Amino acid sequence: MNIIVAGLGKVGLEVVEQLSSEGHSVTVIDIDAKKVDVAVGSHDIGGVVGSATDYRVLLEANIGEAELLIALTGNDEINLTTCLLSKKLGAKSTIARARNPEYRDGIYIIRDDLGLSMCINPEMETAREIARVLKFPLAKNVEPFAKGKIEMIQYVVKSSDSLCGRTVNSVFSKLKNPVLVCAVERKDRVIIPYGDFVFDEGDELMLISSPEKLGAFFREVGIKTTTVRDIIIIGGGRTSYYLAEQLSKERLNITIIEIDRAVAEEISDLLPNVNVICGDGTDQQILAEEGLREKDALCCMTGIDEENIIASLYANNVCEDIKTITKVSRAELTYLGRSLGLDSIVTPKKIAANLILQYVRAKQNSEGSNVLTLYKLAGDKAEALELAVNEDSSLIGVPLKDLNTSSDVILASINRQGTIIIPRGSDALKAGDTVIVVTTRLGLDNLEDIRG
Repeated sequence: MNIIVAGLGKVGLEVVEQLSSEGHSVTVIDIDAKKVDVAVGSHDIGGVVGSATDYRVLLEANIGEAELLIALTGNDEINLTTCLLSKKLGAKSTIARARNPEYRDGIYIIRDDLGLSMCINPEMETAREIARVLKFPLAKNVEPFAKGKIEMIQYVVKSSDSLCGRTVNSVFSKLKNPVLVCAVERKDRVIIPYGDFVFDEGDELMLISSPEKLGAFFREVGIKTTTVRDIIIIGGGRTSYYLAEQLSKERLNITIIEIDRAVAEEISDLLPNVNVICGDGTDQQILAEEGLREKDALCCMTGIDEENIIASLYANNVCEDIKTITKVSRAELTYLGRSLGLDSIVTPKKIAANLILQYVRAKQNSEGSNVLTLYKLAGDKAEALELAVNEDSSLIGVPLKDLNTSSDVILASINRQGTIIIPRGSDALKAGDTVIVVTTRLGLDNLEDIRG
């Protein structure tokens, strides 16, 4: 696709990198010439220096030929204006980042007038991802597919688990609640496990099924599940606001610790059902005063990655069963956090980029591509893809046991008009199905390519 990206901040750079790696024709726009030069030098893309609200800059970027304009500057008004101008100048579709809570509801009223195909709020989407993890605290991460009908969770095997030392077949072959283990990360390797694979302590399993069956699976294999009721959130930024707003509707007990008094007072006024404390949430004494040891979860959401990592490590050290979620923006610190054993790490720029890329892939699907959704797994060493089964697919009607799929691929689930099927050898695909494929072969983009 011919795509223009306006704004080379954290989200913009992430989107450009992924779009470029998937073979799209990308042109970037930014007022900072150095950022444009770096982006153009790092990827096979075009670049224009200037304001995306200047129609001459848009024309220089060939806006009339653009199939998609993505406005990701740090200013909501600039993004919305850019989309309006781009649509008037011939862009087929537009996406805008809008972070201000005041735009959340009203923007959809004028969405058609602005020519918006999608409006994305990275902080709100990050809050939604955190909320999903808090509903399933056993998981390090939760990825939704098929509009939430299917979830993939990442679970770390403990020495005390009934899974430890057992084979895939012995655990999964007779389950009342069908769940598939579709990948295992062991140290620096990602393995597609087959029946004789033996689970070991520290293995990170990617498990897939419907949300209800995933919960029932853990109960069936005797792994204790927990419920999160009492939560501390460190930092009172937009992500924390959206998260607290969402969780307070579920009648959870939430405490926000924010160091800026004006911000704390504003949140307190906006969220009367949330306990707001003015103080330094990374201060061990303040955490002790707020009853950290009795809490079920700690969400570290400040704007400083290092503070978030340290606070989470401290909580994990003094609280045996607490669930920690850590916001980290910088890639190198994300890898550090994982190596230090942090529980769950969220990266807003990646979450936003993934949502944009899902839209791009869905648009491509209408033009012949299979890919609907794609998630990077295990530090980008594997991928989980949601693909459409088109009417002309050669796989239709063939029992899965006869497909001779490649050893680096596993067909993890089938969504058939809302019915979720964990596939067995006798199952066969039908036109209109969507399937989830997990693979260590990066770049797979066609369902037909799962054959060996």
